[in-house]
Amino acid sequence: MADKKSKKQLTSHRLATAFLLPSILIFPAQMTFAADVGEFEIKLKTYYFNRDKDQDNPDSVAFTQGLMLYYNSPYLNDFVNLNAAGFANLKLVGESGKGGSGLLQVQPDGSQTSYAKLGELNLDFKLPKNGNLIIGRKQLTYPLKNDINNRATPAASQAAVLTYDIGGTTLYALASDRGSPKTVTKFNKYQDNNGDDFIVYIAGAKHEFENSLFIEASAGHADNVMNRAYLDVQYPITLNDDYTLKLDAHQYFGWADGEGAVANVGSDYYSSLTSLVGHLSAHNARFTLGFQNVSGDSHQVSWDGGVNDENSYKTWHSVTRLDFDRGGERTYIVRLDYDLKDFIEGLTSMVRYTSGHNIKRNDGQRGSEWERDFVLTYRPPMLPDLSFSWINGYVKSSETYNSVENRIIVNYAIKY
Repeated sequence: MADKKSKKQLTSHRLATAFLLPSILIFPAQMTFAADVGEFEIKLKTYYFNRDKDQDNPDSVAFTQGLMLYYNSPYLNDFVNLNAAGFANLKLVGESGKGGSGLLQVQPDGSQTSYAKLGELNLDFKLPKNGNLIIGRKQLTYPLKNDINNRATPAASQAAVLTYDIGGTTLYALASDRGSPKTVTKFNKYQDNNGDDFIVYIAGAKHEFENSLFIEASAGHADNVMNRAYLDVQYPITLNDDYTLKLDAHQYFGWADGEGAVANVGSDYYSSLTSLVGHLSAHNARFTLGFQNVSGDSHQVSWDGGVNDENSYKTWHSVTRLDFDRGGERTYIVRLDYDLKDFIEGLTSMVRYTSGHNIKRNDGQRGSEWERDFVLTYRPPMLPDLSFSWINGYVKSSETYNSVENRIIVNYAIKY
């Protein structure tokens, strides 16, 4: 009885900490800093995650308080500045054996623990003729190097990134040799199946035309591992004063480069992922309908199999839990976003159904899976940097366990 009472008291203390910590951290925002000190931003994220699994798989449950502190120094001689970010996530609830939430570190004994790390540290150089060079550690958001940010703190990469704006076209090139997944404190080198280190090289360009047509293309290479390519085309069409149609097409390619490839990528690996989506917007609603097809092998979004390079797609078919990127998979998506401002100012909703079929299986059969998601978000009009979200999802799949999950997320940002 004493142990149960102690556990209840500990849980109560953690719950109190979750709601008091944001208030404690908000207080320094009232302080006044000299203009030449630089800019600070605090991002707080309270996150509850509960995934109920079948097939005797242990459920994943965690409740945490995330903290991200960003600093941008003034430019020295209008040439270079320093940027840094510290990430931390405090465990409020996280029972042993119930990991897999992506919120906390899971130890070999099955326990879940808090973590803290220096997530970003880089120098940003201004170059002549609208150029920019960033060297160091940073969360990258490029199509072929898109560090995931779907939990308390984001993944990040060590890289050199060069960008130029020329006549409205943005050109970029980057090289990355290390990565740090969202709950990992260190930046570790990418390694192939032979244990050899490798570097990821990516180059690309994007441009928005006067008629609002947007095109982005990029290509990437990791020696003796893999090559990847990407194309995105977006085009909005104004039908009348009330209706707008936006077409969005994404294309990913991936193919092996030698024998050192990782994960499910062999020397004969080839995959093509095509996503076609249309959005019809009218008044307070937007209706989305789309199709995705994977030809060849299952597509690999990560360069090193997700060990240290924790990437995500930039497609509409990559949803709350599933990516629908298995070999041969054909996927349909139906989604409705609705702004409920006529009823409650600041309240929005989203419901989405994604269904995949024709998955290639080793037993010669064809698999299928589907996911239904519902999201409700509230942003108080008087506090635009504060938001409350509830995410409910259900997954049924022949390729993995079925699940029902709920997430409750509170975000707050402070700049000073």
